[in-house]
Parts: sequence; C-alpha cells; structure tokens
Amino acid sequence: MRPSFCIFGLALAWLITSSAQAHSRGFAWFFAHSRPHGICSGQHVVATFYASGRRTASGQTFDPSGYAAAHRTLPFGSRVTVTNPQNGRSVTVVINDRGPFTRGVTLDLTRGAARAIGMYRTQWVCML
Repeated sequence: MRPSFCIFGLALAWLITSSAQAHSRGFAWFFAHSRPHGICSGQHVVATFYASGRRTASGQTFDPSGYAAAHRTLPFGSRVTVTNPQNGRSVTVVINDRGPFTRGVTLDLTRGAARAIGMYRTQWVCML
C-alpha cells in the first residue's frame, strides 16, 4: 500500500470520528465548555427551545411560533424578559408550561421566542 493512501485513510478516519463526536455533544459538553458572558441586569441562565407538543401544562394549546416558555417553578402567567447577550435582542415570554427537565437548564423557550432573540441552540441568556 502506498504511503499517500495510508495518510489519506487515516485523515478520513479522523474526520469521520471527530465529526461524530461533534454531533454527539450534549449538555455535559455544553456546561464544560461554556460560561455566561455579557452584561446581565437579571440572572444568567441556560435556555433551550422546543417546537413540539399539543398542550402545555397550563392547559393551553401549544403554539410553537408564540412567545411562551416552560419553567419548573414560576407560576403560570408569569412574564419573563429574556435577552440574548450575544446580540442584545430581547423578548417577553409568558410561562405556560413546566420544564425543562434537564439538569442545569432553566428555561425552555418556544421556537418563536428563540428566533425572536436570535437563539439557534442551547445557550446562556439573561432572564429578568
């Protein structure tokens, strides 16, 4: 076997395995490699977003394009302002669901609220 084929094969194998590791990164990787940054007049929390469901825990019909969020303990109907510290955009959401149930994650925004602040993945946000 020629050395150039061997090097190419090793490079291809490394690329495939590193790509698989990047896609399998979960919340443990997020918490190990990210820290809150930017000025926050409230508290820095981790937020995710979701786009599926039929009913919320409050009994309302789930609207993925709406401005709502899930929180484990805040009363239903509470209004929370969420700011993306990376771009300064903010949105006010209504708590109408319970969750998220992932350790360390505080808010689960609807896809509409996440898009309004330019959030496309799990990230640190400022919550007021």
